[in-house]
Amino acid sequence: MKTSICTLVAAALVAGPAVAREKAGRGGGEGPGVAIGTIAGTVLGGPVGFVIGGGLGGWLSNKLHRERTAKEEYAARYEEADMLASELQTIVARNESEMGRMRLAMNEQETAYQDALRQALAVEVFFHTGESALDEDIAARVEQLGALIRERDDFVIVVEGHTDPRGDEAYNEQLSAARAEAVRDALVRAGLPAERITTKATGEQGSEATEGDLDAMALERRVNLSVVYPAPRGNRVAQQ
Repeated sequence: MKTSICTLVAAALVAGPAVAREKAGRGGGEGPGVAIGTIAGTVLGGPVGFVIGGGLGGWLSNKLHRERTAKEEYAARYEEADMLASELQTIVARNESEMGRMRLAMNEQETAYQDALRQALAVEVFFHTGESALDEDIAARVEQLGALIRERDDFVIVVEGHTDPRGDEAYNEQLSAARAEAVRDALVRAGLPAERITTKATGEQGSEATEGDLDAMALERRVNLSVVYPAPRGNRVAQQ
């Protein structure tokens, strides 16, 4: 019996490579797994073992093939995703750079606009001696100015009243306040919100006209308009 088993094992060992070569020559897809399984099956139990071993070898070979194929497909998908990510990063960087240039251009345009508006609103309104009412043509011009800027809400208009040095200090302060209020009212009539207008009464402070210099005094009976950027938050109510 032992002799028969040894003979069977030897035969299996010899036959295994031959079977493998024969399968390879026929273009079979099972490869070494079939031969190894065949040998193991033969050693384990004759014809029944041969069938079991052959099936196990084929399953193992197919499993390895599927795993290798899956890994190759995963590697291809990963490479494709990596290339796409690199392209997206390039696009994002390019867009960020373009947005930065656009923001810079917009800031420059806004600064230029603000400077132009400051210059345009560097207005002086003049008054007759002892008066605070606006002439009709001057009031109309102030209203036109208010209509032009009423849509903007990012600045405050400062209206500052002045007088010449004649009269006492208390009277001049009241007169300068009345002049500032007259200009403010014209702006409000034009649609400019009152909370975007600040008035100041300086009276005769800062007067440089000498007594008897009527031309210099005429220039001091005025209201100055100026722009403040940005509009102060929480304190935008017109001051009396």
